[in-house]
Amino acid sequence: MAYHSASGTANNTADLLVRLKDFLVTTCGWTLHDDGSALSDPYYVLKSVGESGMEDIYIQFINDSSSDCISVKGYLYWNAATHTGVKVVFSSGATVISTRDSAQFLYWLYGDLDHVCVVTKITATYYLQYSGIIKRYWSGAVAITQAAVNAGSNVGIQVSDASLFNTGSYYIIKDDANIERVQVISRDTGSTPNTVTVATLAAAYASGAKVGEDPQPVIIGRNNMPGNFYALNKWNGYSSATGQAGNCGTISATFAGYADPDVRCGLTIMLPWLVAITGTGNEELRGELIEIYSIGSWAGDTEDVLDPGTATYKMFNLSGGGWCAIKE
Repeated sequence: MAYHSASGTANNTADLLVRLKDFLVTTCGWTLHDDGSALSDPYYVLKSVGESGMEDIYIQFINDSSSDCISVKGYLYWNAATHTGVKVVFSSGATVISTRDSAQFLYWLYGDLDHVCVVTKITATYYLQYSGIIKRYWSGAVAITQAAVNAGSNVGIQVSDASLFNTGSYYIIKDDANIERVQVISRDTGSTPNTVTVATLAAAYASGAKVGEDPQPVIIGRNNMPGNFYALNKWNGYSSATGQAGNCGTISATFAGYADPDVRCGLTIMLPWLVAITGTGNEELRGELIEIYSIGSWAGDTEDVLDPGTATYKMFNLSGGGWCAIKE
């Protein structure tokens, strides 16, 4: 599926929740995985396999009746039969899409099968929330386990392609129940199926589990994006709903300001928003936000459009995030 955008006026939180669900399902190609719209706090769980077809993205959008917002949560997996999620990532009152029930408000939706970005204008303030995977700096390639494996030491794992792994290197293994870091101590690319041996395995994993450098790099942003977020996992797995804290930043926000607009040609420099895990002991530059760029405050007015010739980008002066340009 391609990249898409939409905009309009929402009547209230409930209205935006439905519009967001329709945008992701009908326009972007996500799957409505679980429909809780009849509950007192209505929700939708949306699932995507990503643009690559190999991702696992489960995001829940909830109309929180106690406040003007849509609460956003991510999961390692969501069981639609029991309506329960596994290894949630969120922060109450923080990982939200800002809305308003007492008056209409403007919204902008941007996304593809990898992510969704929602901008809302509440009175005169613009808020952005980002959910989904990032443009990772690690490989997204994964090998699929061909049989179930148990926890233990020197564990042999049958995989679809052992050539993805280097002996002595570390990788992430995950299924619908667990996720952890493992070290590959040997591999066999000549056997059928291929096999790898890992030094230790703390949990058991089902057939069909994925092993790779950075599977499922899902982040759930606060309403001050580009800013703070919580990731579904970090380099050594999952610890808690907020245990994988991170932040977004530019290469140099100061110099972005000097460069916008470029004094020689009147152009605007757009810098990527970098994504880093920032929790103590887990610091890691992990990738970039998808199609969101930092610009200086001199490039124009909010809601103006930049047109470099290949695509257009709408400018927003965001609460917490500062000046950004988002691909339309």
